Amino acid sequence: YMKKKIYFIRTYVPAGIGGPIPPLELLYVASRIEERFKDYYTLKITDTGIGELSLQDIKREIDSYKPDIICLYALAWEAGLVHTIAGFAKQTNKDVIIIVFGQLATLAKGYLCEDPNINYVIVGEPEFTVTEFLEAQENHVDCSKVDGLVFKSDGEILSTHPRILPNDLDQLSISSSAWDLIDIKAYAQYANWNGALKERFYIPILTSRGCPFPCTFCFETYDKQFRARSPENVVSEIRFLKDKYNVKEIHIFDAIFNFDNDRAKSICQAIVEADLDVSLAFPHGIRADIMTDELIQWLKDAGTYKLVYGIETGSKRLQKMIKKNLDIDHVNKIISQTSRTGIITGGYFMLGFPTETEVEMNRTIDFAVNSDLDVASFFKATDYNDILGIYRAKLEKNDVHVKGLLDFKDIGYYSVKRSQANMSAARLNAVLLKAQRKFYLNFRRLCRGIRKYPSKRAYIKNVVNAMGLMLQAYLVQKLTSENTSKVDNIK
Repeated sequence: YMKKKIYFIRTYVPAGIGGPIPPLELLYVASRIEERFKDYYTLKITDTGIGELSLQDIKREIDSYKPDIICLYALAWEAGLVHTIAGFAKQTNKDVIIIVFGQLATLAKGYLCEDPNINYVIVGEPEFTVTEFLEAQENHVDCSKVDGLVFKSDGEILSTHPRILPNDLDQLSISSSAWDLIDIKAYAQYANWNGALKERFYIPILTSRGCPFPCTFCFETYDKQFRARSPENVVSEIRFLKDKYNVKEIHIFDAIFNFDNDRAKSICQAIVEADLDVSLAFPHGIRADIMTDELIQWLKDAGTYKLVYGIETGSKRLQKMIKKNLDIDHVNKIISQTSRTGIITGGYFMLGFPTETEVEMNRTIDFAVNSDLDVASFFKATDYNDILGIYRAKLEKNDVHVKGLLDFKDIGYYSVKRSQANMSAARLNAVLLKAQRKFYLNFRRLCRGIRKYPSKRAYIKNVVNAMGLMLQAYLVQKLTSENTSKVDNIK
C-alpha cells in the first residue's frame, strides 16, 4: 500500500506584534492522524513564518513533496496567502484536496468555498473533523455525514451539523513524533508574543479551551464552554517536553487559564511538587477580575516570571458596552499585587471602539501609564463581523490572490487604514502612537524594567528598538500631516 501524503502549511503573515509560534492546533491534528492512520498517511509541516519563505519557496516545497491533501491553518488576516497557495497548488495538481482550518475557516466558513481551489473548510476545533473526514475518504463515504464541515457540491455550498466539542481534553495530546515535525528551537530566533525570553527557547502549551465570558470583541465567541485538562495531565506534558527537548520555558496560551482558580492553583502546586523547575509565561492574557492574591503567589512559586492581563479599556462605559465588565479600580489593585511579587506584569488595551471618544481613549492611556504595569500593548479595536464584511467585499471584487496579500493586513490589530471610532484612521493612529510614547518613555518604568527583566541586555535592546519604531512612526506621521497641510494650502 502506497501511503498518501498530507502537507500541513501554517500560513503566517505578520500582524504587527508577536511572531510565529509553534502551531499547536495543527500539531494536535497531526497527532490524531498518526494515532488513527499511521499506516495510511505520511505527514509534513511547513510554517511560512520560519525561514522567511517566499511564495516561490512554498510552491517549490509543494512541487517537491507532491501531496495528496494540503491542510492550510490560518488566521483571519492571512486569507490572501491561503487563496494564493490554494491557487498554485491546484495548478500543480488539480486533484490535490485543499482543506482550510483555524480562525479564518471558523470565521469565513462558506465564503472560503467561493474559491474554486478550496475543497473543504473545517469550522471550529479540527481534530475529530479531520480524522472523520479521512475515514470517509478511505471508505468512499459521503462527507455530508462528517460534522463541522463546509464544502461545495454541484455548485451549492453545504454545511454539515456543527461539531460537538470534546469535554475530556485529557484524551487529546501532541505526540512525540508530531513535535518532531517542526523545528521547535527555531521559533526562539523570531519575535514572539511574550517579548524577551528568559531561557534559550520556549514551547507553548494549552491547558484548557474555550471562554464563557461574553466580550463582544473576542473571537472566542464560537466556543463559550470552558473545558480543561486535569492538573496531572498538564504536568505530565511539561515533564515530557522537559525530558525530550530539555525545555526550560513554557508559554501557556489558554483563553482564560484562571477561570477555575482552584484548578489553576492545583496546576501550580503540582508543578512545585514535581520540582519541574521551569519558567512560565502567559502571553495570551489572564482575566484580572477573578485573580486572587493566593493564585498570584502560587503562580510565582511555580516559576511564572511574566503574565499579561486583558484589560481593554479604562472607560467604565466601554467596559459595559463591550461586555468585559471589569472593575477598573480592582484591576489596578491586582496589577500592583502581581507586580510586587516580581512577576513582569503586562496589559492588553484596545483603542477605537465604536462610539469611543478621544477623552475615553485618554482615560485608557492614563490608566496604563499610572498603573504598575511593566509592559502594555495598545491595539486597534477589532470587530470580527467587520472583518468578515471586509473579506466578503474582497471576494466580490475577486481581490483575494497575490495582489490582495498586503490588503488583508488591514483587518489586523495594527491596520493603519481602519477606524471604527468617532475619528479618522489617521487621528486614531496618532492616539495609538501617543499611548506607546507616554507609557514607555517613563523613567520609573524603565528603571523597574531593568531591575525585573531576567535578561538586562534583551530588555535594553527591546527598549531601544521600541524607541526607534516610535521615532520612525512619529516622523512618518509628521511628514504625512505636513504634506496634507501643503495640499490643503494649494487648494
